[in-house]
Amino acid sequence: MATLILSAATAACGQETSAPNSAADPPPQQAPLAPTSSPTPAQPPAKTDAGHEASASAPAPPASSRRKCYLAVDAKVLVDEPCLVFPFGDGGYTLNAWSEGKPKNSHFAVVVLNADGSGAATWNADPDDDKAGDPLGTVRLRGDCWVNDRARICVS
Repeated sequence: MATLILSAATAACGQETSAPNSAADPPPQQAPLAPTSSPTPAQPPAKTDAGHEASASAPAPPASSRRKCYLAVDAKVLVDEPCLVFPFGDGGYTLNAWSEGKPKNSHFAVVVLNADGSGAATWNADPDDDKAGDPLGTVRLRGDCWVNDRARICVS
């Protein structure tokens, strides 16, 4: 049974199938699969704000910073004060991030860049919701603000 499995495995690799080595035949030399130095434990992939895994060679995402923020939805101003902004590195960001805990004005918005230069905006309509699951639609950058008919999301 083991011979059959070994033969099938080597055939799948494009190697000649033959009976396993007898005690008189020296075993074939194989390249090591891993470096011979002491192995380092595998690190879990880094997560970005959007929950996507970042590659080990990708640069670290920019750090959040306190900036002047403005968020208005349906003509109601929800945030107009300094807040924590977490940039994604491609021009998108989370405005009023909760990285340091829930802020007093806990509405926040997320802008994710689209290929055409517009953005897809979402927010938390319920200020106690910690996910930006409510769509605001496509927004366009005008100065420091991402805007559409419903929303104005600004960071300066």
